[in-house]
Amino acid sequence: MLEVKSVEIESESLKDNPLKDPYKRKVYQILPDNPQGKPIVVYLSGYHSSSITQLNYDPYSEPIVQRLERLGIKDIIFILPDTFTRYGGNQYLNSPAVGNYEDFIINDVVKYFKDIYKSDKIGLIGKSSGGYGALYLGMKYAGLINVIASHSPDAYFEYAYIPSFPLAIRNLSKFKNPKEWVDYFWSLKSKKKYELLETLMIVGLSAFYSPKLNGEFELPFDLETGEIISSVWDKWLQKDPVRFIDSLVGNLRRLKAIYLDVGRKDEFNLQYGVRMIHMKLTKFGIPHYFEEFEGGHMDTAFRLDVSIPYIAREIINS
Repeated sequence: MLEVKSVEIESESLKDNPLKDPYKRKVYQILPDNPQGKPIVVYLSGYHSSSITQLNYDPYSEPIVQRLERLGIKDIIFILPDTFTRYGGNQYLNSPAVGNYEDFIINDVVKYFKDIYKSDKIGLIGKSSGGYGALYLGMKYAGLINVIASHSPDAYFEYAYIPSFPLAIRNLSKFKNPKEWVDYFWSLKSKKKYELLETLMIVGLSAFYSPKLNGEFELPFDLETGEIISSVWDKWLQKDPVRFIDSLVGNLRRLKAIYLDVGRKDEFNLQYGVRMIHMKLTKFGIPHYFEEFEGGHMDTAFRLDVSIPYIAREIINS
């Protein structure tokens, strides 16, 4: 029987973050019997969510504890950190406009639990923005991280993000600045509307990909004309895994296992970027699991039935 425990981490990485988001963060642990020395897998949530929601009851989806028990995953420690921000989500990067979430995951979560449970095997798993985080952090910290599973990660930003720019421009152009729009968003009683959430995401991505000092950031487009600002857009592209993967080939070879999947009908066009990553990994001769499945971006938790046993097997045997 798996045990669920929670701890509140006082994060040095998130203290004095510019959004004044909480620096004391709940982190849940799903523990097998005798967890000492067992592999650790950290789950990174997608945008507009937090990893701890995986524990919630949902009549249309299976909570992660029941899923792990059904799959017979008994020798893995799963860690679910809360990474929600005022900008609606996380890209797991350090940003002077949001906070040091890369440091939070690596130093305050991974290294913290690695020491507690005396584990030398660490995995990352996530979908969408969480898949991006698993890919980015796994490649950057290969050696500390051993295996990664990336579901539908943000990739090839031209297709993934630009289609949402016009909608964001329409909403943001009515306000003096993006932060004023964010204040307006949080004042609304009904927030779960597509156009609102997409706009909030574009603001958040700007804060992660093109931050400035003192909590400010640059939008990648002109709010009056809609023209893409190339100097800002180039900063976004530098953080596109299709681009930065080339500089991290040596690190990729250090990973024990890489899992990639994406739906053929992904509503954010992520299938193209993930195909490009797959082709680059193939070109570099880096072994990995890759699958395109029938489906889109939403309601794909069933794919955890494939990825979790895969990384559990690989991390135990690594």
